[in-house]
Amino acid sequence: MASSNGAHAHGPNGSHAESGTSIPRGGHVGGSNTHSRTGSRGRSTRQKPWRKLLWVKQNYPDNWLQRNVNVHPYDFWPLVAESTVITQHLSSVVIFITCFIAIFTERASPVVVAGGSSVLTVLGYWVWDMGWEVREAVVSKKRSPEAGAPGPIYSAVNTPSHSPTRKGNNNLRQGASKNTSRANSPTRNTKQQSLAYRRRQQRLRRLRTAKSAILIYCTLLGLSPILRSLTESISSDSIWAISSWLFIANCLSFDYGSGVSVKFPASLSTNAAIMASVVLASRLPTTTHVFSLVLFSIEVFGLFPVFRRYLRHISWYGHVTLTVMLVGGAAVGLGMNVGWGWAWGWVGLMGPGIMGGCSWWLMWLQRYKNEIHGPWDPAKPIIRRQWEG
Repeated sequence: MASSNGAHAHGPNGSHAESGTSIPRGGHVGGSNTHSRTGSRGRSTRQKPWRKLLWVKQNYPDNWLQRNVNVHPYDFWPLVAESTVITQHLSSVVIFITCFIAIFTERASPVVVAGGSSVLTVLGYWVWDMGWEVREAVVSKKRSPEAGAPGPIYSAVNTPSHSPTRKGNNNLRQGASKNTSRANSPTRNTKQQSLAYRRRQQRLRRLRTAKSAILIYCTLLGLSPILRSLTESISSDSIWAISSWLFIANCLSFDYGSGVSVKFPASLSTNAAIMASVVLASRLPTTTHVFSLVLFSIEVFGLFPVFRRYLRHISWYGHVTLTVMLVGGAAVGLGMNVGWGWAWGWVGLMGPGIMGGCSWWLMWLQRYKNEIHGPWDPAKPIIRRQWEG
């Protein structure tokens, strides 16, 4: 790390001196020159004094600076595993674009595309809802008091000091059973209340989801005629260019590192993708085409990322299977609509390219990591004005 002229730093052995002070390698402060007599002729050699300047290269070791203290080396396979998130999102974008091409060229029915995606969305919501119930059950179990603790049950039983008779033993068993039932009743009531609360929350959540789905459905039905005539005065070349830049913005601004606790994806990425789908939908001929494509885009870019994050959280094998299916689906879509050469190129780009090549490239770049840590003093700039000389 470079510093301005007159910067302060600690000496090679931790000593502290001002700029221009002579500090030899051993750390003792002496004169400006260090003389050493070698040989029989008594020749004297000069060594430049150590100066407290970080930007000057000197013949003294930097034994007070530490480099790459917090840097951890990358491993190949963990990087490949992390890159599957990028592969999934890029494949989802390609699948949407190929579906638009199929609808635009009338190779696929828009009703089939929207209907199939809606069925898959309902199945994904069911899996996500079941997982929500499991998480809520775990949280409520941690908050509830521990059941089955023997301390309060047996402490309530008073054992007599003398030898009890058979009648006394029967009375003792009856008293213990009554105390046990009384001790277990609060725990049983707590579990029943927690179960009833979870069921009530589940019904309310499903009801809110159904209301939101109906609202989105009706809103799209009302806006579809407007969206169809939205860009009539704009040429198709401009539409393709605008949609391309919006999809690029979606891929660059997507939140690839968010966890399962995030309910909704990044707003900039989602808005860019929805805007691109609206722009593309304005090139379609009928209102049904526009409605189907916009609904499909909401399911792909708004809801599908939530399901992908949750599946990665609960099942790694399911996450890998979904990655393979998405890459394969994007390749099939490219092969049927653009060309099979594009399909094989896509598979090569996702597999050896992004997942393999980028991982090796990141590991290779780590050798140039140079992070310096050291106890130097911050330099105070001296500002001299012209009239001060």
